[in-house]
Amino acid sequence: MHKLVGTLSRVWHFRHLSPHALQSIVTAGHVKTFTANKVIFRECESSAGMHVLLKGKVHLCKHSTQGHTQIISTIEPVIMFNELSAIDGLANPFTAIAAKDCCTWNIGHEAFHELMKTYPDPDIGIALMRILSARTRSLINRCYDLSTRPVHARLAKLLLDLSDDGATPIDRGEQPIKQLAAHIASVPEVVSRKLSAMNDEGLILCTRRQIQVLQPGQLALRANIDPFPENEVDLFAQKPRGI
Repeated sequence: MHKLVGTLSRVWHFRHLSPHALQSIVTAGHVKTFTANKVIFRECESSAGMHVLLKGKVHLCKHSTQGHTQIISTIEPVIMFNELSAIDGLANPFTAIAAKDCCTWNIGHEAFHELMKTYPDPDIGIALMRILSARTRSLINRCYDLSTRPVHARLAKLLLDLSDDGATPIDRGEQPIKQLAAHIASVPEVVSRKLSAMNDEGLILCTRRQIQVLQPGQLALRANIDPFPENEVDLFAQKPRGI
């Protein structure tokens, strides 16, 4: 209990609450565990309430009627997700899948609203609005990418994101072809061909174990974004981009 209270105190929404208030919040929810690849909840099903990811990694996904999967976000601790469903009580807006063994703290729609009445801290409401605003902007940017960038540009941008602009090799065990395709709303066969072409051009070094970005500036051009000046190559590691 004490450890969970300390963990929740790191969540932006709850940072000003007292330990007593945090303990009340903890007891209003439940701790859940999920093994890797387990579905935490599905889109369009009844509200699964708000989750706080305490351990592991989660993919938030949308599924098309043709059976294709798009990963709209990948999250790691400590962060809330599905708070929209906890606020309005409507169906889950996406499917959440445990990318690794996960542990979450979960509170349902009704219990969440009771807590908001008990602890009407305006900071919590403002923080929720900030989170929702940030995620809305992220979705707008993703929609822009899908509507204006071809597959090769979306893949180039994804490789830059995953590698921190070329500073870190991409582990193919954690980012298999199927998952790369799901990030950019494509299919594995197309992504595999694009990776081979980039490898042949010397933009990346692609092996069975990892993908190393060799020319981040050229990939930025392929992604239709401004390339970084050559004299700033050593600063790439200081410019991480979240997915």
